Amino acid sequence: MSPGPSRRGLFAGLGATGAAGLAAGGLAGHAVTESTRPEDPALAPARGRVRITEGRPPALTTPTPAHVHVLALDLNGEGASEVRRAAREVLQAWDDHIPALHEEGLAGLTEGSPTQGLHPASLGVTTGVGASLLERAELTAHRTEEMEDLPSFEADDLDPDHCDGDLLLHVGAEDPVVVSSAVDHLVGLVGDHARVRWALPGFQRSAATAHDPAATPRNLMGQIDGTVNPDPAEALFDTQVRAVHGEPDPAWMDGGTYVVVRRIRMLLDTWFSREVDQREAVIGRRISDGAPLGRDHEDDLPDLVARHDDGTPVIPEDAHIRLASPESTLGARMARRSFSYDLGWGAGGRRRAGMLFTAWQADPRQGFTAVQQSLDEGGDALNEYIRHEGSALFAVPVLEPGRPHPLLDHL
Repeated sequence: MSPGPSRRGLFAGLGATGAAGLAAGGLAGHAVTESTRPEDPALAPARGRVRITEGRPPALTTPTPAHVHVLALDLNGEGASEVRRAAREVLQAWDDHIPALHEEGLAGLTEGSPTQGLHPASLGVTTGVGASLLERAELTAHRTEEMEDLPSFEADDLDPDHCDGDLLLHVGAEDPVVVSSAVDHLVGLVGDHARVRWALPGFQRSAATAHDPAATPRNLMGQIDGTVNPDPAEALFDTQVRAVHGEPDPAWMDGGTYVVVRRIRMLLDTWFSREVDQREAVIGRRISDGAPLGRDHEDDLPDLVARHDDGTPVIPEDAHIRLASPESTLGARMARRSFSYDLGWGAGGRRRAGMLFTAWQADPRQGFTAVQQSLDEGGDALNEYIRHEGSALFAVPVLEPGRPHPLLDHL
């Protein structure tokens, strides 16, 4: 097996300049899809190759890939020195191999790869760092304020086996074989230094199967999911997603972003036992087209003051979109990427399906946490139908061309 050339400085995670490149073109490190000119434009992402140029990091490229696998790993070792050594080995290995995966694909690196004969499928890999790594490595001075533990929320039913982790590995592509093979390769590279803590594969409808590939996907509840999201063209996107750290200790995260990962089980049997109008009232949107109740189109702003003739609000007081709106959260916004997961049935016939939710922001306290607290305080009607079973927060730093992962300077 050839390890492929080392390309330190091309990002193993977010990229050379961070998620703000989504909004402002001056930030390097963006993965773009290079089409192979398929006859059907909907197939372009499946045939395209990720290229590290300027702009978007792999986890935030558009269109969102049809398949992802998100994993948390814990480093081997007992004392701080052993943990630091393991962290150096893992970050170095990923730093060397991930760019080669983007450029050549696994079939170009490993003889007999399962991806032989497959297009690159827009493979993109992003990595992150958990607070536990900094604690175990006795690098607490480098733990930023934004990495403070998330508080408990009303819908939480957290299983420690599905929470936290020293390192994040986020792999996405248009083909599940491409994703699975890349994950296996990257985990195998670091097997002597780290072990998987938890993993969750996710998916959404593929563009090739959609009547309108540009349409917002639906989740397993049948709801259009992802309508309200910061637009990379908006001036505020930069400050919403990119972190600013000027002080020496947290400077390793300057320009990076923070991602919250949630494993949200959906109580689908209960949900689908409700009538359509009841489900619409829970969310605050029509199921047929995703329009806010009382409005005409999916992209219309919700009218939060509109009332029926009897004085009741058109969008119920406990509707999900009302409580999650910027008006209810002091303007909190985040770049959301949601995927479905389906693990079949567990013991006792319990359905194990729901949403793999990721939220990317400059400060989770002002993004994800602010929104969740608003949902709790307002008694979000959706809480009856979901359970948050897994939770993690990771820092995703930037890398500069020709320089190592910024945390390596402190290990």
